[in-house]
Amino acid sequence: MRYVYGVLSIAGLILPMVCFGIHFTRAGERGWPEFWAAPFATWVISGFSWDLMLTATACTIWMANESKRLKIKGFAWHFAAIFLVGICFALPTFLYRREAYLKIARATTIPQ
Repeated sequence: MRYVYGVLSIAGLILPMVCFGIHFTRAGERGWPEFWAAPFATWVISGFSWDLMLTATACTIWMANESKRLKIKGFAWHFAAIFLVGICFALPTFLYRREAYLKIARATTIPQ
């Protein structure tokens, strides 16, 4: 699964950045106002935007709790990644790192 999370993480970084880059190169000085208005341009897009924001919130809460439970260092980096790139990058990256922690935990657990 770690390979899948790694691929999703890379795609989650590249694909949004390409779209944002295209937007800002074409929009010029209108780039930022359009960037903030576009997620609520229509009711359909608003629904998708709210869905994504609530999903990101739920994932953030889960990632924070999971980081504490497994003692995964560096959660703040994932939290920042949600806002700087998106949940499509932050969640698979967290899951990729989490798999490593789980593998170590399984290896160090003494069977009874």
